[in-house]
Amino acid sequence: MTLNTLGTFPDAASHAADWLLDAKGREASWIWKWKFRTTDTRVRFDPDKFGWPWEPGTCSWVVPTAFALLALKQSFPCCRNGQIAYRIQRGVDMLLDRACPNGGWNAGNGVVYGRPMAPHLDATAIALLALRSEPRQELIERGVAWLRLQSSSCSAPWSLAWSILALDAYDEPIAGLQKRLAALAERDSIEDNATLAVTALALDSDASGNPFEVIA
Repeated sequence: MTLNTLGTFPDAASHAADWLLDAKGREASWIWKWKFRTTDTRVRFDPDKFGWPWEPGTCSWVVPTAFALLALKQSFPCCRNGQIAYRIQRGVDMLLDRACPNGGWNAGNGVVYGRPMAPHLDATAIALLALRSEPRQELIERGVAWLRLQSSSCSAPWSLAWSILALDAYDEPIAGLQKRLAALAERDSIEDNATLAVTALALDSDASGNPFEVIA
């Protein structure tokens, strides 16, 4: 995504996109599909709908799937066919399949042991960014509504910053959230580089644009 945004090192960006197209969650293999359909039924998801793992050789998770979708959608903004279209659609299907019943996304599955999981602000925001260019449907609208409500009282810079970026992409008002995030950043010393970076992006999204936004 950084290389796509900067427009530099196109060969490296192309190799990275090729690597993402080859990587997949292990539930994509027939033996793991069989396992999840027969013996490992504690979680509710469709193994035909797979995305990307945190580490090669492991199962798909929401956040790496969302980031991979953003990278591929930015790399191939149009004329998607073959493996490109297939992987993007599988990733989209996986995110929709793993949504929490009451709105939003957890880190992995929406239902475990028959119980609905609680959504997380950061996972919901990142999933919504990846789904921004998809048709607006009930699961997406429910996620936006949940994020709008929960972010109104969030005081964690990491989660608030991601919420701002996602709500901005869906044309939701963010000025009040940005003001609170700026106050938190001034009051507290943010020592984690990832949190500092996403905070800067969220505060600068009005002036410099949203680097995670993908237009349909």
